[in-house]
Amino acid sequence: MKKVRNRKWKILFLVFLFVAIFVLSVQSIHHFHIQSTSKEFLKYVLADSNHFLEPVKKDFSYYLIKYALKIDLKNPVSVFQHSYQGPVSTTSDEVVMNTPTSSYVEDPYPEKQDKKPLVYIYNTHQLEEYSTANIEEYGVVPNVMMASYILRERLLDEGVSAIVEDNDVSAFLQTNNWNYASSYKVTRLLMEDAKSKNPSLKYYIDLHRDSVGKNISTAKIGDKSYARILFIVGLENEGYEENLKVTQTIFDMLEHDYPGITRTVYKKQGKGVNGVYNQDFDKNVIIVEMGGSENTLDEVLNSVLAFSKVLSKYIEGEEKYEEQ
Repeated sequence: MKKVRNRKWKILFLVFLFVAIFVLSVQSIHHFHIQSTSKEFLKYVLADSNHFLEPVKKDFSYYLIKYALKIDLKNPVSVFQHSYQGPVSTTSDEVVMNTPTSSYVEDPYPEKQDKKPLVYIYNTHQLEEYSTANIEEYGVVPNVMMASYILRERLLDEGVSAIVEDNDVSAFLQTNNWNYASSYKVTRLLMEDAKSKNPSLKYYIDLHRDSVGKNISTAKIGDKSYARILFIVGLENEGYEENLKVTQTIFDMLEHDYPGITRTVYKKQGKGVNGVYNQDFDKNVIIVEMGGSENTLDEVLNSVLAFSKVLSKYIEGEEKYEEQ
């Protein structure tokens, strides 16, 4: 009888030890990024494949994770988000709205960085994230960096050479002990460096994500759902009229080809906003806010495809005009 009792306690101890190790292992994940899974996921997306999106299997481990650890497997990215303690300034409403929510995404195809690019795609706020509702258990990061890599691929498909800025903006901020509001200072330095290394650059796309609700950030066009596109022009740049002209033209072309996909050209100035957004660097610096935090990856992909088609058409027209 005593032996049976001892065996029972040993089994309970082993179960307790297993659960404790499991909990500690999951908690330790908070200290790591998930670049590798994001990279693989991007390769699938860029190959137009969605067969890997499978439902979560509801077995014993599923319920243990859900109820014991309080982790939602339909939104696994949340496990990794809590570790980020980026430098954030609360001096303006704009900065608070754009606080980081995800993690850096590695370029899945660095070899496709064109040697004579026309378009430079970058993200001043690289960590702005979209909805994770349809990515299931893969734990990828569907953020604006991911959208930038896909935009590059689609522009290449349209015959327009492009590169994506793959330096980690957050790392620059932390190294220099700058607050989050200094993100535009970082991307200005990166833009200057990119231009010095790639004199062929003529167009600069700063891709963001807005924080509005899905009822505002989503458009239904035909049988497809799109993440609506908002353009921003800072009026505190002395040459903003040229930026506004370029932006308005692309806005009009998008609205013509995809009625309802755009929201507006938002002109910003005054207290609490940047007002320049590095648009004084060149008249072709275009600030794009694609969709909102509740838009799905599919909706973002649809909008990236639409934007790439219109942007390539605009660039083709500009290049022909300059040749005349």
